[in-house]
Amino acid sequence: MMPKLIKTSLPFVIAGCFLGISFLAKAQGQGYSYFENGVYYSDIQIPIRFESEQIKALESGIVFSLELNLKIVNIRNWRLDNNVGELNQTYRVEFNAFTRRYTVLNENTGRQTSMAMIKEVSDYLSTIKKLPLVDDSLLDLEANYTVVLDSRLRAQGMSQWMTTISFWRDSLDSDLEQIRWQLYR
Repeated sequence: MMPKLIKTSLPFVIAGCFLGISFLAKAQGQGYSYFENGVYYSDIQIPIRFESEQIKALESGIVFSLELNLKIVNIRNWRLDNNVGELNQTYRVEFNAFTRRYTVLNENTGRQTSMAMIKEVSDYLSTIKKLPLVDDSLLDLEANYTVVLDSRLRAQGMSQWMTTISFWRDSLDSDLEQIRWQLYR
């Protein structure tokens, strides 16, 4: 009786193990803050992967933007949390059909870079280093601050008829995972 139970349940146990491993292997975003010369900076890892429909749209002339919305929140016990500040960072991704290269523009700084492969674009946008968040003089020494990042990948400049068609199909836009980390003092 017992061997039959083991035989019938073994495939489910093995499938559960594979699902658990694949869940753990899924890329997760993370952030880290540090203090330098009176300013808090963050290094951020965002798992960004362009889907095949998004790549086709890029190569057809649709421009994408990666929108990062960072909030600094004062976490308070027994009271509502307090939003201390907000920072928006936007990256614009375009494909040039003539040169067959992708261009990434940081719309906040004007810095532009060119890449040959979509994987390079994904890797470049997935790692953000030394992003200035807030000046130390604006923060309370006794407070407990958390940084909350909401990020989105959006198709820009689509004509009205394309927007209507994409309404009935899967959207080209992607909301990425929310990432939280401590703003260290």
